[in-house]
Amino acid sequence: MLLGSALFAAPAFGQGDDAFAPQPLTFSDQSPTVSIYGLPRADGYTVAEPGAWHAGLRVDYTSHYTEQESGNESLLFDGETTRAALVFKRGLAGRWQASIEIPFVDHSGGFSDEFIDDFHDVFGFADGGRSSAPNDRQTFRYQRDGRLALDVSDSPSGVGDVRLALKKRLSGVGDWGMSVAGELKLPTGDADRLTGSGAADLSLWGTVGNNQSGTSRWRMLAGAGGLYSGEGDVLEQQRVQEVAFGWATLGYALTPAFVLEVQAYAHSPFYEDTEIEALDGTAVAGALGFDWQVGQRSSVDFAIIEDLNTGASPDVSFMLGLRHAF
Repeated sequence: MLLGSALFAAPAFGQGDDAFAPQPLTFSDQSPTVSIYGLPRADGYTVAEPGAWHAGLRVDYTSHYTEQESGNESLLFDGETTRAALVFKRGLAGRWQASIEIPFVDHSGGFSDEFIDDFHDVFGFADGGRSSAPNDRQTFRYQRDGRLALDVSDSPSGVGDVRLALKKRLSGVGDWGMSVAGELKLPTGDADRLTGSGAADLSLWGTVGNNQSGTSRWRMLAGAGGLYSGEGDVLEQQRVQEVAFGWATLGYALTPAFVLEVQAYAHSPFYEDTEIEALDGTAVAGALGFDWQVGQRSSVDFAIIEDLNTGASPDVSFMLGLRHAF
């Protein structure tokens, strides 16, 4: 029914419409000690038309479980995080776009531990020992030299760090579109509750992708950039302020409006002077999902995200994005 609806509603290939430009699965690392910083989500090269508004809702549901020890250090991340963000974009003259993202973050013991255990069993994914841990527990704890450097175990929630972004679409080459973008994350969240970092961050990146002409069933997209973050109030003595990141997306349009996608997202470590991989490991996540252009103005993307470098990023996440143009 889903595919039939997409086929019925979609125009044909070959119209050269940005509706058929490749769109990424819009996720980034949702680890409790990473998502508080300004790591941007995977992004495409298109921008809103001058004077047009785009509004969206992004929801990430992440199940955490990692328990690691090394020498005088120990770490336990166990719990679930729901992050919901309102996103507003405005098209400007000269192929520019401005945007604002306003998030709300909720950490809890959750309710899905048994479901996630079954999910790992069905697909044969490593569970990192979560099947033997207590269900529905929330604790994000890091101990070093006999001292608790991080301890958030009271299921906190609150407004996260607001993000402001500017994006410029470039001319591209042939069928390949390009853009450059920058994002400023403001310290509006609460570092003690892990809804923010306590500092401002700046990220810059570029994106390139095919199908400017709208004629191909294959959708390819890649982006890379760097993040400079303020010192903040979370493990500030071990922070790495310069972080590199990038993503790559490959999709195939079953219909012009319904694209199945696989995607990888990686970033360098946010922390140093530690042997705990959840802090100093290079995180690599893989995703499987779809982007569906429901109508001329509305679209949906959904993804299931798994850690490919076990222990360096969250166990499993689910992402849902809704977008509408006015």
